[in-house]
Amino acid sequence: MSFTYTHQLIDSAYTYTAYRQKLDEMLSLPPADAIAEKVRPHIINNIKLMEEYDHSYQVFDSLKAALEKAPATTWLVLTEGWCGDAAFNVPMLHVIEKAIPEKVKLRVLFRDSNLDVMDDNLTDGGRSIPKMVVLSEDLQVLGHWGPRPAELQTLLKAWKGEGLTLHDIIPRVHAWYNANKTYTLQTELKTLIELYS
Repeated sequence: MSFTYTHQLIDSAYTYTAYRQKLDEMLSLPPADAIAEKVRPHIINNIKLMEEYDHSYQVFDSLKAALEKAPATTWLVLTEGWCGDAAFNVPMLHVIEKAIPEKVKLRVLFRDSNLDVMDDNLTDGGRSIPKMVVLSEDLQVLGHWGPRPAELQTLLKAWKGEGLTLHDIIPRVHAWYNANKTYTLQTELKTLIELYS
C-alpha cells in the first residue's frame, strides 16, 4: 500500500446523502459526452434500486453485535453511479451507518476522479467497484471489501469463462442479489469487522 489517506481526503468525500444528491444533479444536466450519455440509463436504473434498498434493507443482529465491539471507523467507498454492484451494496453500507453511526462513518468517492486512491485498491489488477477501504480514526488501513460478495465474484468469473456476454450476465447478477437478500454481504462485513476489532 502506497497511498496515504488524509483527513482532507475524507472531508472532501461525499456522505451517502450527498452522493445520492450528486447523482440526481448529474441527471438534471445534459450528458457532457458520449460516455455520459451511454451510462445515463444505468444511473437512472440504479437510483431506482437504491431508493428501494435504502428503505427495505435491515441490519442483522449479529452484524450489529460485532460492530458494537469494534472501534470507530471510516468506511471509504470508491464507486460510480452507473455501477450495478454499487446499487445493490452501497445502500446496505448506508443502512449500517444509520443503525450504528458511532461506529461507522461512510464516505463516498467517485472512482474516476480519484484514480490515485483506486489504483491502490485494485482487484485482480482491475479498477473494479464498489471498493471499500476501512480506516481507523488515525486513518490506518484496517481492511477492504469489494467489489462484490466473494461467492458472486466466483460465479462472475465462471460466467465470463463460459463466454457469456454482459447482456447475459447482468440478469444473473441481479437474480443472485435478489435471492441473497444481503446475507453474504452482511456475513462478509461481520467477518471483516471481527478482524479489526
